[in-house]
Amino acid sequence: MNPHEELNSLYLRLKEADPSLERGESLWTIFEDTTDATLRPLALWTFSQNQFDLGHFRSFLVSFSLLMDWIRKEELTLTPKQELDLYWNYKSYLIYAAEQEDMPVALLEEDFERFVDFCDTHGFFRTRDYIGFMIYSKLGDEEQADHYLAEWVNAPPDELSDCPSCEGFSRMTYAIERGFEDRALLLYAAIRHERGCSRMPDQAHPYILPLFISRKKDRFDWTEQLIQEVKRVKPLFTGGDEPYHLYAEMYYDANYVWSMEEKKQLIPLLTDRGYLQFLLAHYAASYRAARHAEVAYLGVLRSNIYEVAQELDRRIDGHFYLNFVERELKRVTEFIV
Repeated sequence: MNPHEELNSLYLRLKEADPSLERGESLWTIFEDTTDATLRPLALWTFSQNQFDLGHFRSFLVSFSLLMDWIRKEELTLTPKQELDLYWNYKSYLIYAAEQEDMPVALLEEDFERFVDFCDTHGFFRTRDYIGFMIYSKLGDEEQADHYLAEWVNAPPDELSDCPSCEGFSRMTYAIERGFEDRALLLYAAIRHERGCSRMPDQAHPYILPLFISRKKDRFDWTEQLIQEVKRVKPLFTGGDEPYHLYAEMYYDANYVWSMEEKKQLIPLLTDRGYLQFLLAHYAASYRAARHAEVAYLGVLRSNIYEVAQELDRRIDGHFYLNFVERELKRVTEFIV
């Protein structure tokens, strides 16, 4: 079994597994063992919040999906403050559920409609349209995503709104995935001037850096300055965000070594979309290690990248992720040194 087959086998096994008991074990035990009908969903909700804060997006998604059984049946009794907190987590559930190839679109849209009703009742129109944009951009439905984008950017902030930096970051990543690189670079420049979020613009570096490096032959003359800035900041990524940083690191650190153990530790944290980015980072590292030789292992890895992209695209008939990976694989073969 080659390294990729070993990692892919691990990923497929974990897709069927429950959340890890090693993280938030006591909360998960309370949920599983208690007979208190009130305490069970609260323990599950707290566990899911813990997983999200740690960047364990798959575990968050699995646990919050279980909580959705109570939410759909309207069996939770919450104060207005608790309800607001719940729907803050609900936002993240919708976003990460849209990153799963096996999440039925009909169920996702049903859950989104429940979120829409909550937002309409409380006047959270900007958040409603922002989450609509996020869902359909991750599904690859560009027509719907563009519709919600047009509505969202003109609405005033509300209590559930993300900060301007995070919202700009979402638009930037969508532009990258569509191949609109000039727009992505302009949005990145705007994010650098925002002060709404402590994570920005540092968290945007790994997404944008390959664009600068692969286009430095053109008109960008401050790529080296940006590389030094990225190295100096070295943002501390958690869990499911890490593949994006690793992918960028392949471009500027020729001596970076990504061990098999590090890869195995990362896989349990990833949604399907995160796993696609993980595979791209894995391909970049393997391509460089093979000294650009076309070996069978790279062919197997590349085939799996296309397979995951096609599964993500299949939910809504299109080629959004397929086009994205074709651009990124071309970028790897042209610019990884």
